[in-house]
Amino acid sequence: MKYLVTVDGREVPVEISENGEKYSLKVNGRELDAEVVGEPASTRALLLLGNNSFDTEVFTNNGGINVFMHGREFECSVEDERLVAIRKVAGAAAAGHAPELKAPMPGLVVKLLKQPGDAVMKGEAVIVVEAMKMENELKAPADGVIKEIKVEPGKPVDKGAVLLTLTLPEKN
Repeated sequence: MKYLVTVDGREVPVEISENGEKYSLKVNGRELDAEVVGEPASTRALLLLGNNSFDTEVFTNNGGINVFMHGREFECSVEDERLVAIRKVAGAAAAGHAPELKAPMPGLVVKLLKQPGDAVMKGEAVIVVEAMKMENELKAPADGVIKEIKVEPGKPVDKGAVLLTLTLPEKN
């Protein structure tokens, strides 16, 4: 399975193949063998990566994932290739214009997680849309303030429909 992993704002393509209890990783085109040693319900694990071992702790923080390793904490996000494609369809408008969040597929608006005037960070969930019997959290395409929400809970949306617009933060 292919993923886009973001670590402290840097995007890295990762491909993972499972082989029993071990994994094969391709990170930026470089192949590595990997194994995770630890209890499934625990946040702590030993990561064996190639010839190196890393004592890690993984926890959620404000809806994101943080990894503590080598005395440092890293903010991370992981999206499979399907989610990456959905985000591109729903992506921000061209530079210099107010970013818009567009519906990546037809569906039903289930919930608004934010309101006009709320500040949001890129990747923060803002609207929940149900499509094909699955709820999908759609995320802000950029940092900013919600200018306008163009949909209501309980109403259907078409693919490509603008769901909300943002006002970008002022640059100093």
